[in-house]
Amino acid sequence: MIRKIILIIVLASGLGVLLYLKPWRQEEIEDPRIIDRLPTADFIGVMNPLELIREMSSLINSNKLKYRQFLNYDFLLSQSRALGMNLQNPVYLFGYENGNWGCIIELNDDSKIESGLGQISSVIKLEKKNLEGLSYLYSKKRKLYIFHEKNYILFYHGNDFSSIIKKIHKSNFGEASTEWINFINDTNFKNESFIISSNWKKFKQFGIEKAVFSTDNDSKNIKLKGYFKKTSPFYIAAKTGPSIFNSRSVQGNFLNIHLNIDEFRKHKEDILYSELKKLFRTYGVSFDEFIDSWRGDLSFFQGGKTPVTEEYKETELDDEFNPVMVEKKRLVLIPVYSALLTVNNNFYTLYGKLKAKGIITESTNKIRFFTSPPLTKIIQKNKLVLFSGRNPKTYSDYRNEMQWEINGTKYTLQLEKVTDNFLFTNLTFPIQAIAKSYDLTSR
Repeated sequence: MIRKIILIIVLASGLGVLLYLKPWRQEEIEDPRIIDRLPTADFIGVMNPLELIREMSSLINSNKLKYRQFLNYDFLLSQSRALGMNLQNPVYLFGYENGNWGCIIELNDDSKIESGLGQISSVIKLEKKNLEGLSYLYSKKRKLYIFHEKNYILFYHGNDFSSIIKKIHKSNFGEASTEWINFINDTNFKNESFIISSNWKKFKQFGIEKAVFSTDNDSKNIKLKGYFKKTSPFYIAAKTGPSIFNSRSVQGNFLNIHLNIDEFRKHKEDILYSELKKLFRTYGVSFDEFIDSWRGDLSFFQGGKTPVTEEYKETELDDEFNPVMVEKKRLVLIPVYSALLTVNNNFYTLYGKLKAKGIITESTNKIRFFTSPPLTKIIQKNKLVLFSGRNPKTYSDYRNEMQWEINGTKYTLQLEKVTDNFLFTNLTFPIQAIAKSYDLTSR
């Protein structure tokens, strides 16, 4: 009897412990976070729209951009609250090489978004569609898809909506991709309001593991800041060297390079070296021979025209009315070109090969390089100077930069610094010409 009582007590105690611990109870499944839903892409990014608009207010107003009355912090904040969107948290962006792109915005109140979508439908023709039980809106003309659930809304443009929505809708908590986790944890440009990261295959072709871009601006210009992470060191460093100009307000196209390439020259197996070698090959120039003869400085300028005296022959009639060839001179306008290249003794062998191939043609002290006008050639110690018009002065410079005009807009690219396998750049361009070309300015 005592044994039965003891057994009952033990079983009852065990049952009580089991009821308390409930080891078989179903675990609570947490809803996926927005970061868990984000698809991998060639380009991914985050944007804080409110801060970005605040930063660009001077640029928007001084250039009289269209719809600027709507592009301000207070208006966007009030509208986002009315629509249940949380624009105080990041908006997540993703895009692909083929032009497909999308963005995901956090929702505070999904009940408010329907009225906003109704307003969009009054401007853009949207059709209600269904995919495996999921309802979404679609604009055939713009290839625009809009889908939302309780805590987010997706805007997508492209041709792969089916796979995108499956990834976003069927995600699980804690399944954020490594690509997005690494991007979010990157400390470079951490506090910027607009950041884009890319592991595009065309970057990888040059050994670039990752490229990250951010923006800055003043009242006239947009600056695109970037850094490139290489799988191996760049093997280059900035240095001071000779330049044919020292003004930052140069009116024309120019290129200034001042690099220590001693280490780069030693690593011909490097992927960047190999790709540059392929590029040079398309122009019939040996990159190996060029890099072995170059001392790391190149300064080039092109812009405007200059008068030069040109000799020519013309047929005239002499006193007896016989045709004779007469040498004459005339002033003509030719494009202004100036270039400076630092070289070593290996250069003269390369120079001879370029002449033999017809890449360089030479007569007296004038040469032509590809389709350039006749250029005067001067060799001073370890410098080769080429120019049409006046002999350019030489200055000492440390900047690595390029300015080039494309469709009326001047773009300035600067190499800010190189540290081991990181390279930092800035691309600056004025907004005015671009705004006019896309009809973004008010009349």
